[in-house]
Amino acid sequence: MISKTGNSNRQNIKQAWNKFVLSGKIEEGIVRHAIVESWIRCHRSGVNYLAGHEQDLLSSEEIQGFIKEKKQLIYIAKPIMKTLFKCVQGSSFIVVLVNKDGIVLESIGDPDVLEMSKTINFLPGANWSEEYVGTNAIGTALVLNSPIQVAGPEHYCSKHHAWTCSAAPIHDAAGNVIGCLDMSGLIERNHSNDLGMVVAAVRAIENQLHKQETQEKLFTAHKHLTTVLSTISEGIISIDKNAMITHVNSALAKIICMPPSDIVGKDIHHILGDCHRIYKVLETGESCLEEEIVVNLPKQQIHCTSKAAPIKDEFMQVVGAVITLREIKQVHQIVNKMAATQARFQFKDIIGENNIIQEVIKRAKIAAQSLSTVLLLGESGTGKEVFAQAIHNGSERREGPFIAVNCAAMPRELIQSELFGYCDGAFTGAKRGGRPGKFELADGGTLLLDEIGDMPLDMQVNLLRVLQEKTVIRVGGDKPTPVDVRVIAATNKNLSIEVEKGTFRKDLFYRLNVVSIGIPPLRERKGDISLLVEYFLKKMSLKLGKEIPKIDSLVTDILNSYYWPGNIRELENVLEYAINMIDDNIIKEESLPVYLKKEELRIESEDNIMSLAVLECNAIIKAMKKYNGNITKVAQALGIARNTLYEKIKKYQIKN
Repeated sequence: MISKTGNSNRQNIKQAWNKFVLSGKIEEGIVRHAIVESWIRCHRSGVNYLAGHEQDLLSSEEIQGFIKEKKQLIYIAKPIMKTLFKCVQGSSFIVVLVNKDGIVLESIGDPDVLEMSKTINFLPGANWSEEYVGTNAIGTALVLNSPIQVAGPEHYCSKHHAWTCSAAPIHDAAGNVIGCLDMSGLIERNHSNDLGMVVAAVRAIENQLHKQETQEKLFTAHKHLTTVLSTISEGIISIDKNAMITHVNSALAKIICMPPSDIVGKDIHHILGDCHRIYKVLETGESCLEEEIVVNLPKQQIHCTSKAAPIKDEFMQVVGAVITLREIKQVHQIVNKMAATQARFQFKDIIGENNIIQEVIKRAKIAAQSLSTVLLLGESGTGKEVFAQAIHNGSERREGPFIAVNCAAMPRELIQSELFGYCDGAFTGAKRGGRPGKFELADGGTLLLDEIGDMPLDMQVNLLRVLQEKTVIRVGGDKPTPVDVRVIAATNKNLSIEVEKGTFRKDLFYRLNVVSIGIPPLRERKGDISLLVEYFLKKMSLKLGKEIPKIDSLVTDILNSYYWPGNIRELENVLEYAINMIDDNIIKEESLPVYLKKEELRIESEDNIMSLAVLECNAIIKAMKKYNGNITKVAQALGIARNTLYEKIKKYQIKN
């Protein structure tokens, strides 16, 4: 609220305004020079001191013309206006963008202020230059080519005395004024920081427009921009230099379940507890990086991330700080989205009309309705992750995250920290503040543990504990964190045999093997190869920007008769290879990889009782010769994982 001193000063300005509009005389020392000069200009122009010149809003066509003219400015300014508004949302403010002539182009504000702005024509299409509505932040800033705040009776027109407005002109790279940004609110609010926020936002807009400017200017603009952008979060708290809370937004009040009236005016430690990091920001003027914290409230604990940035005045002195809070669940959602961990496939995306695969899909759909753990069994390349994603999307957890972890691909020493997370200082090189594991990131959703048969035996104990207790303890920590995760495990190994060999725990096997679904290899799915070929050709043709090729009948016979040890993944790789090899939009025998050509297949099929192991071994040997022992290329050609290839090389004692 405005202080008594502020009210007294405003009354003096009001008296000076009355004297000026009635007599044209100015009382020296009461009204700022810039305001006096503006009053004189308005008086000479014949502006009505009650309401300005009567004016109608521009027509819709005229407004669209101005908007089209300033399309780039609006495009850049809009997100920054939204950011600026978030800093004051719920406090009766409006943020406005105008062109160089003072025509309002865009406005964002609280509903109550938007309604009140109609009474003074503060709307898109209105002219807010000095010559139309007298002294005001927009019009006067455009005249002075400088940021300015106009409060209450400093406005020339009495109709605007209930408002305080802060505006700054926007310049192009050549220094020409191309518009103006304004933030206005009722005069009863505290507006001490408004102009600084507007200037910071304008610097941000100009920074986007002036990419060719010097690094020094970019750095200066960035410092201003940082203060504004650091407030983009779920909960916002502003404090003064004494660490007293001056403002919170509605989201923060919702997070900590307290009304703003119970928060504002208290020391920050009453809300966040141990605040040595925030006090350090006030002391040093250096920002505090985002870290996880636990807010201890009377009735609950809230797990959040927190960061703080200093607010500095024009002399670079720290006058306060902005603190942002995000609930950890929302942070995890953002992380999952940025990491593209959402499930894309649904049951309708599974290609196949064969009775066997249709029966498997039916069982998977039933499993999707359950909360039980699912164990997917099948050879490499059969589509186990596709089924896992479909089960997730067919369940009640479809809105939650889907996290996939390849247990065979993770280094042994990192598996525990990857799955369960770690605390600050848990080990050398640990990220400051700690890091959540895959179980925490999958909270409320599904976690796919792929290649579960390759998980080290000692890690299986920890996994079993998490599955039983539904809590995780981070590496280096001692506090259990509840997790609500549906686990789907997948493997190409026979876990029963692994249990007999002692490489897989029997109790974990029973815990995982609640709902077991076997996915058939491609060779057992008679009739589905043609469907899959058609699907992959359309997909790859679009990806490679080519027409969908035709297939020679001989190639069709080869594809249908081949054993496909790499299953669907191998088929996809073969077709992509073929599309890249064709030059007449027809896939012929010569377009196929060498090991699939008719002569090679004929040699292999001369002995009708040749074992599948021999076929597999021969395929690996030929691929190894073709790619000179390059494991990555061999695995890609065969459509199997590198780890699987290493196992088969060891099994058949193939020398590189």
